[in-house]
Amino acid sequence: MMLAIGERAETPADSFQDLQRVSLCEALDRILNKGAVVSGELTIAVANVDLLYLSLQLVLTSVATARREFAHG
Repeated sequence: MMLAIGERAETPADSFQDLQRVSLCEALDRILNKGAVVSGELTIAVANVDLLYLSLQLVLTSVATARREFAHG
């Protein structure tokens, strides 16, 4: 991509500012239509001994999107 003299390239911060203008309803609609996966891990340890380990995975999507995406299996 070539920029004209004095033109500034778009940065990730510029994209983030555009996202801030989206209402909560619009954001939820996008997530449900496209789907999102949230995953994380939590380990609780004392004296370098693991006492508890949690692995979490959350899928956010609408039923229609899930049926469309996973229709074959």
